[in-house]
Amino acid sequence: MTPDDAASRHPGYEPLDVGAFGVRIRLTFDDDLPGDTVEGIRASWAGARLPYVDTIEPGAIVPVVAGPHPDVLAESLTVQVTLAALSCRSGELFLFHACGVADPAGRVAAFVGPSGRGKTTLSRALGAVHGYISDETIAVDLALSVLPYRKPLSVVRAGRPKEQISPDAAGLHPVPEAPLALTALVLITRDAEQPDPVIEQVPFPEAIAELAPQMSYLAELPTPLQTLAALCDRIGGVVRLTYPEATTVPPILPRLLDHAWVHEAWAPAPAGENREFDLSAVADAIRCGDRVVVLAQRWVHVLDGIAPVIWDSLRAGRTADEIVADVVAEFGAPAHGEPRELVQAALGKLVDAGVLRRR
Repeated sequence: MTPDDAASRHPGYEPLDVGAFGVRIRLTFDDDLPGDTVEGIRASWAGARLPYVDTIEPGAIVPVVAGPHPDVLAESLTVQVTLAALSCRSGELFLFHACGVADPAGRVAAFVGPSGRGKTTLSRALGAVHGYISDETIAVDLALSVLPYRKPLSVVRAGRPKEQISPDAAGLHPVPEAPLALTALVLITRDAEQPDPVIEQVPFPEAIAELAPQMSYLAELPTPLQTLAALCDRIGGVVRLTYPEATTVPPILPRLLDHAWVHEAWAPAPAGENREFDLSAVADAIRCGDRVVVLAQRWVHVLDGIAPVIWDSLRAGRTADEIVADVVAEFGAPAHGEPRELVQAALGKLVDAGVLRRR
């Protein structure tokens, strides 16, 4: 080791505590890490930093070890901290894969979408005008309170690992002092051909089917679909935002927060006992009008056509012959084909989807 190398290393680094969804995550640094690497990590986490108190037990510990390139290490840490915090809050919170901002009154809009949908770009545009909550995950408790996660922003760079920069360094606004409460769930779609942003209400079955894959640990919540449907109902439904560019969205945040509230009727439709079919794969189900939404083996399925009647008959313990009779009673005799064949085909699709199995 050269004198210059020795001068750049500072053994005995104090751990760094950060807050994520109300969980204290402790980063412990390898003594062999270069000092500038440690300072870079501390700077990138400035938005989520908590005072380090050695007598406070963290929810999880993430070791920071020497070896990887500093950019690779920083990107990896962001993932590790997020996963550790998500695991700690499993079954306690709604955890949406979303970016979010708040107005001065603390009303939060969560913009939900899969990876690659432009959430980080959108969060930077929104956070430059409104209170920045997170670009990664919006965590909501059962009372609709939002727990901020001001992690480093992961900024894409061509041919290099993502750069991790703190919200303050990116010029994003602080969290407002008012209590934070979820007010709008927004499914996002970017369409460069769209001249102006368009806001549309999304029916419950489609909304839940799109939200579920963008949530962590949904199946661990109590009666997951019922709990999610109740949340959607309490905020007046879910809206879809189609926008051309991220810069067009900040001016319409008040419209999103003040969207027309819609309360759709839904009812629990959980699995029951059936002698001919095993429904144990179904964790929860709800009926919305003439459709049924089912959570089976962590996948959400929207049943329509004759399938909702079949589901109601299955969970009521009806036999295959009785299910055929129920379908004919609801829809009448089909114009083409035999009722039994149509019902058997529909049951086969449910078996193939993993919703049920024949005993």
